[in-house]
Amino acid sequence: MILLLPFLLLAGIIIPQVSQAYPDFISYGYNTCITCHYNGQGNGPLTDYGRALFTTEIAARDLVFNKNLPEEEIAAKSGFLGSTQLPWWVRPGIKYRGLYFQQNPGGPTAVTKYITMQADANVAIQFDRGAKYLMVLSGGYQPTPAARANIQDPDNKNFISREHYFRWQVTKKFYTYVGTMDKVFGIRTADHTSYSRLVTDVAQNDQSTGVITQYYGDNWEITGDLFVGNVLQEDEDVRQKGLSVMMEFDVADKNRLGFAVLQSKNDYVEKTRLEFHQKLGFEKGDSLLTEVGFVKDSPLSNPSDKVGGYLMLQSLLAITRGYNILSQIEYYNATMSSESTDQFKWSFGLLAFPMPRVEFRAGFVNGRNINDTSVNPDAWMLQSQLHLSL
Repeated sequence: MILLLPFLLLAGIIIPQVSQAYPDFISYGYNTCITCHYNGQGNGPLTDYGRALFTTEIAARDLVFNKNLPEEEIAAKSGFLGSTQLPWWVRPGIKYRGLYFQQNPGGPTAVTKYITMQADANVAIQFDRGAKYLMVLSGGYQPTPAARANIQDPDNKNFISREHYFRWQVTKKFYTYVGTMDKVFGIRTADHTSYSRLVTDVAQNDQSTGVITQYYGDNWEITGDLFVGNVLQEDEDVRQKGLSVMMEFDVADKNRLGFAVLQSKNDYVEKTRLEFHQKLGFEKGDSLLTEVGFVKDSPLSNPSDKVGGYLMLQSLLAITRGYNILSQIEYYNATMSSESTDQFKWSFGLLAFPMPRVEFRAGFVNGRNINDTSVNPDAWMLQSQLHLSL
């Protein structure tokens, strides 16, 4: 499998794309997330500019509603209620994500299932017209993890307050956030099941309460995050309290390098995460994201540390406006040694934005585990996703 990696990487390079407020926007010349998001690290509600940008540059021309409209008029319809203007101080939003998949397609153990991954409502409340002071609230449905589906436990809660924070723009280039938010670490890809998000504890529902400060230089930015765990979701003894720091800088046009370190601890384990990443844009809509990281867990009851490593390569290719091909290659080893299983994943498929507010994905995911004694049969999954945003 290792010998195949150069060919898979080459396939990834000749297959990249466009996306809806994802890190791949670097191919459009937008290197920082604050351009389109209220949160400078990305995710969460879009600003008015971010909504307009998606409708005029990313989404396909809607053949029914937007076929003959000028771009300015399409942008004017990108608000929560279309072209109806809301009061300047409030910007609501709704997001839905559903997944239909089949594991082991065509085999005797095939499993077909539909999951509502996310059904959220959010609102940004501005306290001044310049958005120097604002508050963001976001919450909604989260599915019960499969491992707990048959457990009668009052902690199986399907409502989550995903984000609630206050933002203060101290100066033109300096922002401070206080509240519950995603932790600062690595590239925030849309695939929250990727190793780069799962093993580093920055997946979809891993928000933490704390203070984030972010400073923008001319061609660089640095962000610090001091956190105490999610005070709404976890018992105090398991809350990971700690600090993360991330820095990114431009080395050329549409070429940004970065690194991050995260250190945290609770009553049972100390965790250290380190990563290096690159966001590389090519022609308009084409991009390649790379992240390599190390994960160290140190149980306090056992002096033995466990150090693992991962690699993520995600490439996108714009076929035409609104329609793209997405490919991702991943690798993970829990101890970075032959004693642990080498885990590989490769995904390939269509990423489409057929009209504003709509995202559709369809493709397959291949997984393979290799250890010193055997190579497990490949695991296959066919999946399609529908994302709706208002």
